[in-house]
Amino acid sequence: MNLTEIIRDTVALPAAPEILPKLLKITKDPNADAGDIVSLISTDPSIVSGVLRLANSSLYTPPSPITELDEAVALLGIQEVYRIVNAVTSDALLDGELSSMEIKKGGLWTHSLAVALMMEIIAKDHSPTGGLPYTLGLLHDIGKLALHHACGESYSDIFDRVETERISINAAESEAFGFDHAEVGAKMLEEWDFPEEVFLPIRYQYAPNSAPEFKELAGALQVANWAAGAMGCNDGRDTWALEMTPSAFRIDSESLEVAIIEGKDRLESAKRALIAGAN
Repeated sequence: MNLTEIIRDTVALPAAPEILPKLLKITKDPNADAGDIVSLISTDPSIVSGVLRLANSSLYTPPSPITELDEAVALLGIQEVYRIVNAVTSDALLDGELSSMEIKKGGLWTHSLAVALMMEIIAKDHSPTGGLPYTLGLLHDIGKLALHHACGESYSDIFDRVETERISINAAESEAFGFDHAEVGAKMLEEWDFPEEVFLPIRYQYAPNSAPEFKELAGALQVANWAAGAMGCNDGRDTWALEMTPSAFRIDSESLEVAIIEGKDRLESAKRALIAGAN
């Protein structure tokens, strides 16, 4: 089975998250404002519900109940709404169990959220738009969904190779299938009309120096992926099987240690905010 067939034939994948590439376009538009975001997200009941519930939660304690979406956006701010939209969308995509990879329910989403928050910390000065690093982190492992559904029966052999040959999970996938989950994820995102600044760093997260563009973002994604593991957010059998490219994204060990501590704090805050938005 080739890559195109996997994307075309895989069943049980969620619908394309159409709102995210549109949201990215709005955030890149210097003439866009909060009203444009309200117009976009007002068509999705789950996002509207999450934003309103968060605005009315004890985290914000408004003086009177907020019932209008534009009021909620004004209270929370565009950046917080952007995080909620990304998180609600990715939660629907990434919350399930991937038994072939021994990833428990919620494990992929928690790991992806940790990577997103680390990207927000370490890559904000290397991005053409403010929200892009967060989106990259949330979606970086989305290709695992397709490989689980299309090739899950092969993963016992994949992990045998990882553990006996001591090679990375992406290298073992490439040897077995001719492509890895990063390439699959990038292809999915390209098919869903995400721009190059999203699918290229995800495609080259394991070989950032080979990226035709956005090398630093691809390298930051590799570092953030490792850092999420250091935070304890790395489910599945491939938790250790990550090879690093030190020259792709330069960050000294002290700065990385500080970023991981901040990432842990942000992760706990994000979980509280998302619980508030879901209840």
